[in-house]
Amino acid sequence: MSRVTRLLFVLLAAVVGVAGPARHAVAQSPEADVRATEDRRIKALIDDDFATLEAIFADDLTYTHSNSVLDTKAAYMAGLRSGKSKYEAIDRKPSTVRLYGDTAIITGDAQIKLRGQPAAFWLRYTLIYVKQGAAWKAVAWQSTRIPEAK
Repeated sequence: MSRVTRLLFVLLAAVVGVAGPARHAVAQSPEADVRATEDRRIKALIDDDFATLEAIFADDLTYTHSNSVLDTKAAYMAGLRSGKSKYEAIDRKPSTVRLYGDTAIITGDAQIKLRGQPAAFWLRYTLIYVKQGAAWKAVAWQSTRIPEAK
């Protein structure tokens, strides 16, 4: 291999080495980041992945259940860990994400199936995320049960 050919290979490798990582470093939009965090939250609820939930929930989380019970992060996590609340399935309709700077408000409908309960039920919910450092943290949840259609 000639000296020129070797030099071309070295230059090509250097360009690929620099350009390759740059291609993968493209950041998602804030809405995509919030939606990805929400997908991780749902999966963690179903999988009992408490470490992920601890990371997603802000320390000052307020969680208002559809029956009007208000939990702090500590109380909600204790209920999940004890098995008092065990999510078997969560099926969401497409939600709306509205961004206001470092605040994101998600509104949507979801069908919830809790283990040990006879039937799934539908909720209408509002979930607020706030950007803290590099992460989106859930700070407030409010849900209302949607009455059964008659």
